Amino acid sequence: MEQEQPKKRTWSRLAAVPLAVACAAVPLGTLLSRFAGPGPESSPFLPWVALAALGTVHAILFRRSGQRLRTRFFLELAMFAGLSAVVILYHQDIFYQLERFTPYLPELTPVIMLGFCWLWTITFGTPDRAAFQRWGAVLGLLCVLDLAVEVFIYRAAPSLRWIGHADLLAGLLLVCLCASLKPGPADNGLYEPDQGIPLYRALILAGLLATLSRTGLFAAAWIYLCFGRGGRMLRTSVFLACFAALALTFRLPITPSDLARYVDYWLWAKSLALFSQTPSVLVSGLPLNHALPFTFPPEMVPIWERVTNSPALFGAHLSQVPSFWLRFALGWGAILPTVCLTGLFILVFRRLTRMGAGLAAALFVQGMSTPLFYEPSTAAVAGLALFLALSARRTRLRLADSGGPRDLEPTDPQPEDDPAREWDMRPL
Repeated sequence: MEQEQPKKRTWSRLAAVPLAVACAAVPLGTLLSRFAGPGPESSPFLPWVALAALGTVHAILFRRSGQRLRTRFFLELAMFAGLSAVVILYHQDIFYQLERFTPYLPELTPVIMLGFCWLWTITFGTPDRAAFQRWGAVLGLLCVLDLAVEVFIYRAAPSLRWIGHADLLAGLLLVCLCASLKPGPADNGLYEPDQGIPLYRALILAGLLATLSRTGLFAAAWIYLCFGRGGRMLRTSVFLACFAALALTFRLPITPSDLARYVDYWLWAKSLALFSQTPSVLVSGLPLNHALPFTFPPEMVPIWERVTNSPALFGAHLSQVPSFWLRFALGWGAILPTVCLTGLFILVFRRLTRMGAGLAAALFVQGMSTPLFYEPSTAAVAGLALFLALSARRTRLRLADSGGPRDLEPTDPQPEDDPAREWDMRPL
């Protein structure tokens, strides 16, 4: 019997623009900024503010049904332009009035970025699997070229690359890798299209190997072994290749950018000691507008100042914690991260697919060493991937009146022992 794909939801070609920004525009912009010389420091949120403005104009111009607004468009656009002008001209006064809330704004970045992803999907639709793989292949090619050039010039593979941090690049590639996993034939009746081409998948894997990210290679090895394409031998080969690259990272010469790993280990050790000495922090968290109650040993002072570019005299702040889960627990206590992680697994396992299971594993592992949802590019790509994984549709078998089989159509699941589903029990 042939399976008919459910009718695709109307979506715009602009649906994949955030993927292009995160996987191509931001890395290339980082590369250009490194060679452009000193200049004004730009915010990592600037591209996403521009995309939010693009989505707002599109929402004003079009309804969700695609019907163009002709009468109210100019009025709504003028109101939006006026509001934007007020924010641009008086942003200093606005920020001064919101100064008492500024400690909370950076910690609300995950909520803001997930809200951006939700508004983007209802405006333009959700990018499909092919879009994730296409732009993941572009990023993978950039990672391979960047590694080749830096090894040729520096005879080393620094964690802070010309196009970005290796762990953050690996996080983007892991999300694209999950989108390339082949849907199983019996994913609990969930329908997922099998999109993409082998070249995209090969470039994504090559890019992951080129990042030499320890957490990224660890997650990629297990995800591909458990949910990857091909037979057992192919999956085992990819698994061994990832772990071989992971072992290679411990033999590479140490570069100045690798000092950030020591800062990460030190913050984890100090935080675990804090949780054991003051269990109440696990419930209430720490004040967001104060320095963390950590004391720097003398040998840690030069490393901290080299990595963070801030004097150790000012102390460590929450925004300087690189781990997503650790920063979440220090700022809000351990209860909220536990609830969020439990909710993620419940949503994923409620509609369990290989892409959803891979995403859950990737987000859990990458959150140990990277900002994850506190980094706008990773948050945008991971958020859109979660919406795509959770939008898998259920199918059931329906039969034509003439007795011939009809294609599978999306609908609610039925019990396996429903006699109406048996072909020999249909009405004569």
